[in-house]
Amino acid sequence: MSFFRSRHIVVLLPLLAVLAVSCKWTDKEMKSLDNSSRPRSVNKRYTKQAAMNIYAYQPVRALQIIDSAVMVGNMSEFGAEMYRARIYSFSLMNGQVDSLLGGPQGIRFDSARAICERLLCHDSVKANLLNQFDVLEMLTHTARMQSDTMMWIQRSQEFIDICHELGEEQETHALRAEAEMGAALHYLGRHEEGMAKLDSVINLLDASFQREENRGTFDELDALIIAMKRKIGVLGSHDLYAETLPLARRIIERLDDYEQHPDAYHDGSYREPTTDQKRADYIQFYRSQAQNYITAAYASLGEHGNMLEAFEKIERGVHDATAREHLARYNALQQQMAAERLKGKAHRARLTAVGIGIIALSLLIIAIVVIIKNRAISRKNRLLAQKIADVAKYKKMYYEDRRSQEPPAEPDLETATDEQLFQYIHDIIVRERLFLDPKFERQTIMDRFQLTKDRVGAIFSKGSHYTKLTTYIMHLRLEYAAKQLLEQPDKNIVQIASESGFGSGTYFSNCFRQHFSMTPTYYRRYALA
Repeated sequence: MSFFRSRHIVVLLPLLAVLAVSCKWTDKEMKSLDNSSRPRSVNKRYTKQAAMNIYAYQPVRALQIIDSAVMVGNMSEFGAEMYRARIYSFSLMNGQVDSLLGGPQGIRFDSARAICERLLCHDSVKANLLNQFDVLEMLTHTARMQSDTMMWIQRSQEFIDICHELGEEQETHALRAEAEMGAALHYLGRHEEGMAKLDSVINLLDASFQREENRGTFDELDALIIAMKRKIGVLGSHDLYAETLPLARRIIERLDDYEQHPDAYHDGSYREPTTDQKRADYIQFYRSQAQNYITAAYASLGEHGNMLEAFEKIERGVHDATAREHLARYNALQQQMAAERLKGKAHRARLTAVGIGIIALSLLIIAIVVIIKNRAISRKNRLLAQKIADVAKYKKMYYEDRRSQEPPAEPDLETATDEQLFQYIHDIIVRERLFLDPKFERQTIMDRFQLTKDRVGAIFSKGSHYTKLTTYIMHLRLEYAAKQLLEQPDKNIVQIASESGFGSGTYFSNCFRQHFSMTPTYYRRYALA
């Protein structure tokens, strides 16, 4: 059949593969497993540590573990709320968390903020500075991510006060928060004060790495990187890209030294990567950001040679990171499969295989139906777009022919019929393209042709097939836009909308879809195909 093209086969093959793999589960394979490797207690799988180990990239699973930990008694509801807020605040899989909460993009921060504000009123937080430390750290982060500058400053100051109360060992956290406050003050308009605070933090932290006997701790390294990133952002907002280059290079230098001498930085802080893989990911993440800053600076400064060199470094870093990520995912998948095999027995494996087979077959049928329907819709849209293009082409030839002729004589306003006046006004409007003016309206016609409001209304309601003037203007603009979409393929939709007399691209797209039954993008695609 014609719909089995290569791109469709790519969609269907994974489904067939799932069906084939599911059939390989046999009683013999299940019984050959080493039962001695089974965990002795299910409850041990539902702990805070288990959730926090995976929350960055598997937030949904981490939340499930937390819920289970509460149910089996491994965690209190108060503790669960703390960890839920941390997952909402700091997980790297933002889309998964927003989707889980059933809201728009960024709802995770609203949820984290609501939980943390409730926790601040909890007795366990009021009585414990470390709990206050955790909650205020999350509130500071969410305020920054939501661009709530006033709250960002307020929470940063509260966090700094808590760090000072906790003592010297939390001084680095206080400096990190000072850097956050410096950036917030800048965005609030207090530029000099914000920059001074950022410079002070960077100088204090950088001094710890100038000592010969000690390079500084990992916590200080992390705080220094954060402070320099915030300053780069502030400088970039003022287009001071030349000043961002030394900061970005210092980040890379510090990371290179950390990569070569990780033991010299070891301090056991909770931010420090606990494995070689996590350390490599940390270094690559911030190194890529620094390279991005350098690339953007060179691009803004017009130094294309340096920009390309920096971009190549980014590409190499991304390639290495991708390879490590694929390996990590492969290992995680292997472990997951082993764990799943430990849970099942032979008869359950057969039932699972049957269920997966039915689902795969159903998905296969659905995919075929969707492909067929999409092809039918594409054919219909292509024909519709061609018809619209043909009509636009004919009208263009007609209007160009009319413009080449002498302008029609002005009819007598007293004796002319509504049809005659409409034809005369229509000819002038089209000939001079008055409708392209976004301010073109009834008053324009009244002033131009010395007509009353009622007479203009009668001309368009009785002398034409248009029900009202706005419909007539919209029709002319949409026809003109349809021609421009084909004749000006290099211009985007917003430009076409503006040149056709529309105030915004969104409004233009909605009107175009209602009038022609397809969006401007689809019309251009199918008409030019």
